[in-house]
Parts: sequence; structure tokens; C-alpha cells
Amino acid sequence: MIVQINDYFIGMIFKGNRLVRNTIPLREEEIFRFYNGKILDEPNKMCMKVGKIILKLYFADLDDKIARDLIDYELNVSSFTKKVLDEVKKIKFGETVSYGDIAKKLNTSPRAVGVALSKNPLPLIIPCHRVVAKNSLGGYSYGIEKKKFILEMEQIKKRLK
Repeated sequence: MIVQINDYFIGMIFKGNRLVRNTIPLREEEIFRFYNGKILDEPNKMCMKVGKIILKLYFADLDDKIARDLIDYELNVSSFTKKVLDEVKKIKFGETVSYGDIAKKLNTSPRAVGVALSKNPLPLIIPCHRVVAKNSLGGYSYGIEKKKFILEMEQIKKRLK
């Protein structure tokens, strides 16, 4: 399903009441490149609540740790991907860590970390955008410009705190 909030569209999949997959907020012309679904005319309260939280995460108006407490979610990923995502959850708002740093902690390669991050079903909720390459921003499923925007928003909000 796709929920529209203001000018943004967010794809979400629930298993019962638990969120199992979402997109970042995207413009209408972008959403269908990343997500096949139907735009809901009248989304239920739970969908709207989760959508609003994801939108706040996108604009760095909410810390991901708080969001994880507010959203009932389920991770359906491999054990290795879960280990990587658990490390990513530890990255503080407004900070970044390299693929190599996570790889060292998990005794694996930076490339393996990147592959695991590409499978993150809950972007923003699990802030994979905070993982960067040694000499660049690295990759991001939604494009490097989106990653740059999210990181810049977090930096701005962090300075304002």
C-alpha cells in the first residue's frame, strides 16, 4: 500500500499490525520506481501514524531510536543482515560510520556490509543512510542525492539541538 502525506508518498507492507517493509518518502513521480502498490484513498489510522513517523524521520524531526519505540515492526532478514542492521541501530543521530568500521566489528568485509544494507527493509527506521564509504557517501538504494539530503538534514537538526 502507498500512503500520501502532504506531497510525499510512502510505500509500506504490514504483516498483521507489524511493519515489515517501507520506502522513504518519495514524490509521486518517484514512488513507482521503487514500489509497486496502490495509493490508498483512505488509509487507516495505523498507516497514517507510521507514515507520519517515517516523514518525520526523513526531515530529521525525530530520532530513529524513538521511532523504533513507536512503530511495531518485524525484521525478516538473514542472520547476517540482522547483525549488520543491529550495528547500524547503534549509530547516533547526525553521525556516520564507515562500511569498514562495521565490517571490523563483525569480522567481515565492507562489501558484505554494503550488500546487507542494501537489503534493509526499513530505511530511516534502521538508519542505513548513516553508513558511508571511506572516501565518499557510498551507495543508497534510493540514490545518493536522497542519502545526502537525509544526512544534511540530520546535521542541521543536530546543530540546532
